Amino acid sequence: MKNPFRIVLLIYFLLNFSESQGQDYMKRNRYYSIGANINAMSYTGELDPGPSFIGSSLRFTRPNIGISYTYRHGSRFSFRGNISYGRITGSDAYANPERDLERRLRNLNFRNDIFEIKTDVVFDLIATRGHYRERPNLIPYVFAGLAYFHHNPQGTDPRTGDWVDLRPLSTEGQGVPGVDQAPYSLHQIAIPLGIGVRYKLSENWDLGFEIGWRFTFTNYLDDVSGVYADRDLIEQHRGELAATMADRSIYSLAEDPQLQRQIMEQQGGLVFQETQTGNVYGSVNGYGMPGDQRGNGRRDMYIVTGFHLTYIIPNRIICPNFR
Repeated sequence: MKNPFRIVLLIYFLLNFSESQGQDYMKRNRYYSIGANINAMSYTGELDPGPSFIGSSLRFTRPNIGISYTYRHGSRFSFRGNISYGRITGSDAYANPERDLERRLRNLNFRNDIFEIKTDVVFDLIATRGHYRERPNLIPYVFAGLAYFHHNPQGTDPRTGDWVDLRPLSTEGQGVPGVDQAPYSLHQIAIPLGIGVRYKLSENWDLGFEIGWRFTFTNYLDDVSGVYADRDLIEQHRGELAATMADRSIYSLAEDPQLQRQIMEQQGGLVFQETQTGNVYGSVNGYGMPGDQRGNGRRDMYIVTGFHLTYIIPNRIICPNFR
C-alpha cells in the first residue's frame, strides 16, 4: 500500500464506468440520508505492531462515534461525508518480554484523541435499479476518499503517572537547535479505504457494518518515529520532563523486578550519561543514547470498525387529501 492515491483513482474510474452503464437510473430516484455510527478504533504503529494488516491488538481498541450525511447519486454509488471522534492507544508495557524484549525495555506509551472529517465515494457491489424502496435487502460495498484529522499524542510521566502532551516536548529532538528534525504537525490528512455491508431494516432504515483503514502520511500518531536525540539538548531547550519522556527505558526495570534481574545480569545492562547541566541519566544499554533506534520510520495507520444506522430522507412529503 505504498501509494494509496493510485487505488483511489482506480476506484474513481471504475465508478464512472459503472455509472455510464446504468443510465436507466433516473434523477428522480436520487435521495439523501443521515446516520450515526458507533465504532471501535485501533491503530498499527511502533507501540502496537498488531497481529496483522487487518488491525491491532484488541487490548488497545477504543470507542469512536460519528455522524454522516449521504447523497445517493446513481444505481451503485453515493457521496458521503462523516464527522467522527475517537481515541487510539498503545503501550510497550504489554509486550511479551520473551518474544518482544526490545519493546518491553523501550517502555513507551501513548494515547491520541482523533477528530476526523471524511468524505468518500461508496460503491455498491449490487445495484439498486429504481426507487430506494426497491433496494436489495443486503448490499455489500466498498469505499474510498479523503480525510482530514486533528490529533494530539500524549504519554504518561513515569514519575507521577500524569498524562502530558508529547509534541511540545520534542521527544526525538524535533525543532531543537542542533537536531536535524522538524516538528510534526497535529493537522494531517489520510486516505480512507474500506469495505462494508448494509442491511435493509425497513423502508427508510438501513443498518451497516464496515471496516475502514486510514492510511496516514505521518509516523507520529504515537510520537515515535526514528532515533533517540541528545537528551542534554532536549533538557536544555524543552526541560527535564521532556528529557524524561524521551527515554523511559530505565523505568521498565523499576516496574518489572524480573526484567530488572535479567538485565542486571547482563554485562553493560545499564549505561549512565552526565549532561552539561550536571544531571545524570540512566538508561538500558542500547536505549537513550543519540542515534539509538527508537522507532521504525514507517507511517502509522488507524482503523475504524463499526455499525452505521442510516435513515433515508423521503424524496417528498405526501400530504393527505381532505374532503
